[in-house]
Amino acid sequence: MTRLFQAFSYTCLPPKEHEGYPHSTGKRFKSANFRIRYFEDRFEIDFTALDPLHEKELAMAVLKEGLKLGEVHFAQTSVSLVEREVPEEGGLHVRGFVCAAVKNPLTGRKIFIEPGENRHTGIVLKHSLQKFEALLGKPYEGKLIVTPKWQSPKPQTFWYENIPYVAWNARYEVEADKEMLNLLLKTGMGSDTMKNLGFLEML
Repeated sequence: MTRLFQAFSYTCLPPKEHEGYPHSTGKRFKSANFRIRYFEDRFEIDFTALDPLHEKELAMAVLKEGLKLGEVHFAQTSVSLVEREVPEEGGLHVRGFVCAAVKNPLTGRKIFIEPGENRHTGIVLKHSLQKFEALLGKPYEGKLIVTPKWQSPKPQTFWYENIPYVAWNARYEVEADKEMLNLLLKTGMGSDTMKNLGFLEML
């Protein structure tokens, strides 16, 4: 489902969104984010983008033609646009599955890190600063503090093209200026944010 919705979203957005925005480190960052939640009788998709026009373009595509994921066409769909107010300055309390990992030097495989570890916070901070610079074309000069407040005892595995990504549901306090807070809410926090990870729910 994740791969199919990602592919669908790229058909509604400019090619740049598929390619990503380059950073001087060689990394590429996406300016959109989504999460998929499953229920007994339905599933829900939350989609956000740094450019509000991209949110509207995707919503209009679903309203006009329905949601098509691979060979499955969902004709009965509902769409709503939700504005999330970002404070001028200060902090936000948020919750989400924020992914952070390091590579095992021997195997080359990813080791996923829990939010309570200092390494997790360091990776998230570095990633956020690089994303800000890549998407907005300028370095971030304000305050940025990410403090984990709680995490689920067990992680959840998210699958993308048969590759597992592991993250813990956790609550965070994020202190930053309005521009950074908006970027994190709109584009997600942590890595792999176009793979059903990093979506922040305001508390």
